[in-house]
Amino acid sequence: MTTLENTADARYKFVVSSADEAVSVLRERLGEHAKVISVRQIEGAGLARFLRAPKLEVIAKVEAPEPEPVEPMIEEPVADLAPMAAPVEEEKTEEIPVEEKLAYILTRAGFNEGMIGRIRSLSSWEKLVKMPLGAALTEIAVILRRDYLREARKPLYNSVAFIGTPGTGKTTALCKRLVTDVFFRNRRARVLKLEFDRPNPNDGLAAFCEAMNVPLVRDSSDAMQADGDETLYIDFPGISADSRSDINEISYALNRHLVVGRVLVVNAAYDAQLIKRAYAFGEELYATHVVFTHLDELMHWGKLWEFVLGQRLQPLFLSAGQNLAGDFSEQVFDSILDRTFPSDGAKPAKSEGSA
Repeated sequence: MTTLENTADARYKFVVSSADEAVSVLRERLGEHAKVISVRQIEGAGLARFLRAPKLEVIAKVEAPEPEPVEPMIEEPVADLAPMAAPVEEEKTEEIPVEEKLAYILTRAGFNEGMIGRIRSLSSWEKLVKMPLGAALTEIAVILRRDYLREARKPLYNSVAFIGTPGTGKTTALCKRLVTDVFFRNRRARVLKLEFDRPNPNDGLAAFCEAMNVPLVRDSSDAMQADGDETLYIDFPGISADSRSDINEISYALNRHLVVGRVLVVNAAYDAQLIKRAYAFGEELYATHVVFTHLDELMHWGKLWEFVLGQRLQPLFLSAGQNLAGDFSEQVFDSILDRTFPSDGAKPAKSEGSA
């Protein structure tokens, strides 16, 4: 969420991630009379300058007529993952029967019919529809959290493979996990890059591993030499979910390397049916965890509830951006909740625990 800082002479200073976002802020928050005075690139301090994309500090001036006062907003911890969903306008629900308003709100938030049906089947549904909207959404958030925490947490152990179809961002997801383990958890790691008979470009990964002082190997025998306290991460090429030979080849390699942690990487912006196909592909390879990528392209976060509740795959983290400096969040439940219900209510105590 972009915060506007009101300076002298009707000038406003704000920080954005791109020029497109700056244009959007100018148009939507300051109006057509806003004029850019200066733009300055800001890089993070210390390690952050290598891990996060640079920001742009923009100073704009609003000429006559003066804009309406802009109320300062508090930036959420995962604000860079995606734009906040627009709150539902009250006037659009005035003609909807009271007993259907809550279901309508959930639909607008991205919940599919199956999830809404599950919520409707609750014994407390009749009570929920009579509550104020904020209170009802808070109750639903509590129920969702309870279901999420009911699933047993699965460890990754010391061998982890990132698998998925082409274009899902497997290598980028692997790199983001490496950053967390090596820099913030002081763990040792080694990366094995496998190609089989299909291309699996490694220029970016090789440079990244070199910068982090993490060994990158291509020979399985080198990977087997990893120390006991060292995590082995395996980067597989993208494979077709419809190719039996590809699936068999990957399965053989996973078993050969005794890989316990099998992370399915899924493009969250895909249609729900494509995500279901990816889950079926992951089941065949006995995937244990799931990472959702391309969150910056996702419009309706509510559709993810179907894939994080009541599933065998444990959500590991959320990823945004197609480069190694993109943002990610391990607080999966809280991130999805904040984007599903961005306005009032739905803010139960946060206690997700470690992923």
